[in-house]
Amino acid sequence: MDSIDVLKRPVDGADAEIVQIGRGRMKGRLTRATIGDLAFSKGAFSLPIRASGIFSQTRLTLGILLQCTSVRDISGSAALPGDIFLVPPKFDHHNVYGGPASFAAMTIDSIELTMLFAGESVLSDPGYWSRRQRCRSLNPRAALAIEPRLRAVFALLAKQQPLSDRATNYLRRAIVEGFAAPLATITGHNEASTASSPIKIVKEIEAYVDARRDRPIHISELCSFVNVSRRTLHRCFEDVVGIGPSAFLRHKRLCSVHSELRRLDPQTTRVTQIATEFGFIELSRFARQYRLLFGEYPHETLHR
Repeated sequence: MDSIDVLKRPVDGADAEIVQIGRGRMKGRLTRATIGDLAFSKGAFSLPIRASGIFSQTRLTLGILLQCTSVRDISGSAALPGDIFLVPPKFDHHNVYGGPASFAAMTIDSIELTMLFAGESVLSDPGYWSRRQRCRSLNPRAALAIEPRLRAVFALLAKQQPLSDRATNYLRRAIVEGFAAPLATITGHNEASTASSPIKIVKEIEAYVDARRDRPIHISELCSFVNVSRRTLHRCFEDVVGIGPSAFLRHKRLCSVHSELRRLDPQTTRVTQIATEFGFIELSRFARQYRLLFGEYPHETLHR
């Protein structure tokens, strides 16, 4: 991994929005695999980010936080290693990672989970899988055990040797149980089916800015749009993403430029044109800000 773009698809079928908050060049590793229609992955990254968006329109996403320095979920509360995130289809996801972190993720049809855990009073209830929540099991080590299990499965699949139907079904069940079985013992969970007020304000601001990408927007305009004071707006962004609104929106536009420069042909693309399209008028200042965030100048990204 050498870019935030890789994290936009943390597991096959997902589509997340990633905004880099910390400075430097992103490093890490992401391994994705599928067995039939079961998609799963394990990843690690080096810098603070905000990850949001709808992971899947049709399938349930389960994510396990393996390691972290500080993570806040959509409710604003802190997450710990071993916590399991359930994100139903079409539900929004929002996590702010304050530093390096690693995770495991899986997407699956929730009906299959109710059938696999038919003997469990909680996990066999379809309604359980229809709520967005963060769960903490009585034994976090049980959830963290998914990492060596996935490592072994990835090593086996990497050999690209044919597997019998029996072996394939066993691997598939082992992965599903590794993600979901720790939920059988739960000390409590934080449901977040309704976004809190700061989350709502931040998302409204983002949508407003995205719709007006062709022009710079002043903080006073944003305050007027959501009908809050500057202090309240600043507090909302600090609570939700850990930095102020001006810095976050600048990082968001810089991330968009970064993605465009990696996608386009360096022979026909001018950095100044892309920067201007995303509202950066003072190009020397833009280049400094870009280098501070990503650890390289825009033209280096384009040619890399």
